[in-house]
Amino acid sequence: GLVLGLIAGVLINNHNRDLVEVIRPFSAIFIRMIRMIIAPLLFGTLVAGIAGAGHFKDVGRMGLRAIIYFEVVTTLALLIGLFMVNIMKPGVGMVLPIGANPGITAKPQTWQEIILHTVPTSVIEAMATGDVLQIVVFSIVFAIGLGMVGEKGRAMVEWCESLTEAMFKVTNIIMLYARSEEHTSELQSRQYLVCRLLLEKK
Repeated sequence: GLVLGLIAGVLINNHNRDLVEVIRPFSAIFIRMIRMIIAPLLFGTLVAGIAGAGHFKDVGRMGLRAIIYFEVVTTLALLIGLFMVNIMKPGVGMVLPIGANPGITAKPQTWQEIILHTVPTSVIEAMATGDVLQIVVFSIVFAIGLGMVGEKGRAMVEWCESLTEAMFKVTNIIMLYARSEEHTSELQSRQYLVCRLLLEKK
């Protein structure tokens, strides 16, 4: 399905650019839905996993494994990115107009600012802006506190487990939408090619 979607995208981009604007909102909807589920999925998964473990020794092992996994995957992603940049060389030969504003407003952060940024001033703001690191930090601290409550916090742990299961179902729905979007773009590209062949015959 992914390969067919890529082929359909190339065909539409090369033969009918007007159709791109028709399809663009549907792809934007998919990206928005993915971003929509990140915060509740992270919160529910981390809280249910850490607070539901019961023993903080198990939590420590889980945390160590998570950190190792994160570091390995991040390093692999970095290596793949460096490899692709050096091989594909994106931007080579591109000439920007003189005086054009590139729109890059980010400034280098000091180590103090990086550490401060990991702790949210408001978890609602962190979830609204999609700041994954702040959501993770809050979820871990909240889960540890919930685990210290004991049986009184069991209802909240069960709620987070239900939230996680529900968000996995929502993820399945989004994946179904992604497949339907691929089939729609493929169908539109086929329709365009058929119409073009009929017109050429005439």
